[in-house]
Amino acid sequence: MKRVFLIVLDSFGIGSAKDAYKFGDVGANTFGNIVKYCFLNKANNYNRKGSLYIPNLTSLGLVKVAIASSGKNLLGIQDTCCPIGSYAYAGEISSGKDTSSGHWELAGAPVLFDWDYFSSVINSIPKYLVQDIISTCSLTGVLGNCHASGTTILDEFGEEHISTKKPILYTSSDSVCQIACHEDVFGLKSLYKLCISVRNMFDKKNIKIARVIARPFVGLTKKKFIRTDNRRDFSMVPHRTTVMEKLINEKKGKVIAIGKVSDIYAGKGISRSITAKGIVNLFNVTVQEVKKSKNNTIIFVNFVDFDTLWGHRRDVSGYAKDLEWFDKNLPNLLRLIKDEDLLIITADHGCDPTWTGTDHTRENVPILIYQKSMKSRNLGYRETFSDIGQTLAGYFNLSSMNYGKSMF
Repeated sequence: MKRVFLIVLDSFGIGSAKDAYKFGDVGANTFGNIVKYCFLNKANNYNRKGSLYIPNLTSLGLVKVAIASSGKNLLGIQDTCCPIGSYAYAGEISSGKDTSSGHWELAGAPVLFDWDYFSSVINSIPKYLVQDIISTCSLTGVLGNCHASGTTILDEFGEEHISTKKPILYTSSDSVCQIACHEDVFGLKSLYKLCISVRNMFDKKNIKIARVIARPFVGLTKKKFIRTDNRRDFSMVPHRTTVMEKLINEKKGKVIAIGKVSDIYAGKGISRSITAKGIVNLFNVTVQEVKKSKNNTIIFVNFVDFDTLWGHRRDVSGYAKDLEWFDKNLPNLLRLIKDEDLLIITADHGCDPTWTGTDHTRENVPILIYQKSMKSRNLGYRETFSDIGQTLAGYFNLSSMNYGKSMF
C-alpha cells in the first residue's frame, strides 16, 4: 500500500537562498533566527522560554540541513548523531517567493513566468481596474487600495467600512489582492462572491495575480477588530499538471487536501478538501485522515499559522511556541506510518520573524523524509522544490514530471 503524507510548515525557511540578493533577503533565516532568539531568551512570551526544544524534528535531520543551508552552527540546539529519516534542503526556481509559487513548484509545476504585482504603495490597484471592480460588483466604492498589513488596515478603515459597506482593498509585495469585509455587516457569502468576481475579472483580462484573498473580520471599533478563521484564497489555476493530478488521472488515486491546500491549487488535483483552522485542529484532522486512508493516496496539509500568525507579524515567540507544539505531537503521527508510507515535511518559502518589514523571505526549505523501511540518507542540496513532485511521481509509478529529479 502506497500512501504519502505531505506536510507544509508554511514559511519555515532555513536560510537565504542562492538568489536571495535579488529579493533583498541575504541573511534571512527563519529557523536559524528563531533558534538564536530562543537561546538568547528573547523569545519568552506565551509561557515559553529557553532554548528551542524540538527533538523529533531534529531526529528527522532538521538541524543537519539547517546548518548545511546556512553554513552556520545553531546555538542552543543539539543535533542528533543518528537521524531516523532522510533529509535534504532545496532552493526555489520559481520567480516569486509567495505561497502559490512555492506550492506549485513542490508539486512539479514551478512558476517560471512573472506574476503581475500591484507595486505602487499608494493607489496600488490601477484606477481603471478599481472602476471595473466597482461597476461589475455594484459597489458604492472601495477603501484602502494600498500596501498594508492585515491588522493595521482594519484600524485605519474598519469603522468607515462598517458605516459605508465599502470593501477594504489592499495588497503587498506578493502577487495578491486582499479584500477585507465585516462578516456580519457585509456578510461572508457576499465577501466570497465579491472575491470570485474579482478573480474572474483578473483571469479574463489576463492579469496574473496569483491569489484574491477574502479577509473577513469582526468587531465594531478601532483596536477591537479581529480577523476570523473564514479566510478563503481564490487562486489562479496551476499552469502545468501537478503530481496530484497525475495520481488521480493515472492511478485513480485520491488527494485529500487539509486547510488551505485546495484553495492554493484552485481545486485542481484535489479529490476532497477538509476545512480545518489552527495548528491543533489541522494536526488532529491529519491524524484522523492518515488512520483511514487507502492505497494510492496523498494527504496534503498546510500549517498556515506559522506564516500568517507568526511570520508576517514578526512574532518570534509565537513561532517558537507552535514549532514546539508540533514537535511534541509529531510522534502521534510517526506511530501511524506503515512500512511503505512516505512522510514528507517541507515548506514553501521563508518568513523570518526577525526580518525587516512583514513580507516573505527568499530562503531554502527543508525536506525531511521518513519511511520505516528506508535507511537514513543525506540527500544534499536540491536545485528545485520540484524534486518532491518528481520523487512522488516515481514512488507512485506515474509518468515523469517535466521538472525536478527524484531523490530516490
